[in-house]
Amino acid sequence: MEAYKFKTKVSENGTIVVPDGFDVKNKEVEVIILDEVVSFPKKMTGAEFVEKFAGVIQNIDADKAKWAYLKEKHNL
Repeated sequence: MEAYKFKTKVSENGTIVVPDGFDVKNKEVEVIILDEVVSFPKKMTGAEFVEKFAGVIQNIDADKAKWAYLKEKHNL
């Protein structure tokens, strides 16, 4: 089964219009309706992304980084 994704609006009478180019006539389809009220976190800037994920990008040893963080946090 092929999957297609598009945005459309349900009309007042409950009709969903499929955009041109989708040949779904006389075919059985599965419809999933998502309500777009969901709030997503704000988008990160490039600098924020690099700062947050710098350890992953640099391929540093996660265990050593965790130990260094804990030593500093707990004054060991």
